[in-house]
Amino acid sequence: MLATVWLWTVPVAAHGAFGGPRNPAHAQARGRANKPAGKKNANGELGPAPIEQLRNMSPEERRRFLDSLPPARRQRLQQRLNQYEQLPPQERQRLQRTYEKFQQLTPERQEAMRQGFRGFSQLPPDRRQALREEMRNLRSMSPAERRKRVDSREFREQYSSEERGIMDQMTQLAPNR
Repeated sequence: MLATVWLWTVPVAAHGAFGGPRNPAHAQARGRANKPAGKKNANGELGPAPIEQLRNMSPEERRRFLDSLPPARRQRLQQRLNQYEQLPPQERQRLQRTYEKFQQLTPERQEAMRQGFRGFSQLPPDRRQALREEMRNLRSMSPAERRKRVDSREFREQYSSEERGIMDQMTQLAPNR
């Protein structure tokens, strides 16, 4: 579950509130880029970190906002919020740090991560699980260890070039040990 939440948090939060535009130029054109945390835009949508913002709302504000969403979107968001709230505090802090790192990336690097996430989500479940485990392993390594692992013959044989590209894109925020 932790990997699922992490994989959702960075890419989705980076796309704008609740599946907003993925292209930064489109976000700016619609007035959604660089909104302060916790603020709603003119469309009543939250800014870039929706889960954290929902958590900071009063129960009444949260209920009103969720009630304004289409049923399927509301259900998905409520499930994600519930998952997030069940995480230990240190995991929520780690996710927040990851999101902050993502925000510091150039728009090109952010887009590369989004592409990685899109590719990842289209893989069969068994391959997603294998990549999830490998990315968890890669994130725990120092940069030198990570490079050695990625350059190994075993790694190249275990993962297709597409899968290696997805992992490369998605581990750009990996903490340095």
